[in-house]
Amino acid sequence: MPDTYLADKTLAERYGVTRNTIWRWHRERPDFPRAVRLSSNCTRWKLAEILRWEADQMLDHADALEAESEVAA
Repeated sequence: MPDTYLADKTLAERYGVTRNTIWRWHRERPDFPRAVRLSSNCTRWKLAEILRWEADQMLDHADALEAESEVAA
């Protein structure tokens, strides 16, 4: 099955941010998936890596909520 790739514009729409924010995350967040250069004028992100990153973000959020509830108890 071939990989599906997403453009920065698609990611920006997905997360409700600007394209500049996507590129800033790429530069500054080591956990954000790395872009793949498909040609000299075409850089994309693998959908599978984006989905994995999203799942990790949800797990991290759930862990933080669980830790908060343990502290409050």
